[in-house]
Amino acid sequence: MRLVAFFLLFVLGLLTLALHHEARSAPPRPGDLGLSAIASSLARRHVVVHCEGAGGSLTGVDGTSGTTEFVNGKPTDETALQEGICERLHAYSRLTKSGPDCGLPCDGSALETAWSLNALAHESYHLAGVRNEARTECYALQAIDYVARRLGASEQQARQLAAFAFAELPGRMPAAYSSPACHDGGAYDLRPASRVWP
Repeated sequence: MRLVAFFLLFVLGLLTLALHHEARSAPPRPGDLGLSAIASSLARRHVVVHCEGAGGSLTGVDGTSGTTEFVNGKPTDETALQEGICERLHAYSRLTKSGPDCGLPCDGSALETAWSLNALAHESYHLAGVRNEARTECYALQAIDYVARRLGASEQQARQLAAFAFAELPGRMPAAYSSPACHDGGAYDLRPASRVWP
């Protein structure tokens, strides 16, 4: 009986070592290439977007849709978006390429789509080095049309979605994400010489 118990403990130990070694040597989850390309364009450097969390959720348990870490005052090269954000962005891309020509998403997902486009743009500006949340959010709102076009929207669809987002999203954000400087010609206007807003 002792011999059997010793043998089982030995086998269990070997399994534990094998699983521990496999877990350590597993490659990191790859980034989303399409979303990484968009984020890199906005950040003006090569960055990687990872999709994490439970599928379908636009926010994590802490209420955020994405995270970008800063080390010694500089952003890392990676950001993590909620899996639901990534799913919505890819669904929107498929819809713009195969669906009817609606100004806002024809599937009734305008708010979720605007939120997701905004999350990608917001984290992209953090990756560019912008830390202030209000400034980052203002920049993100101005980039929604760009992100939508990169995902396949027409210029008209992208502008309608950007206008919708600017009307709907700021009131749903924490106070730290808004600023009186976020307006056409304001201090956070990315294109002050242009009449295009957002």
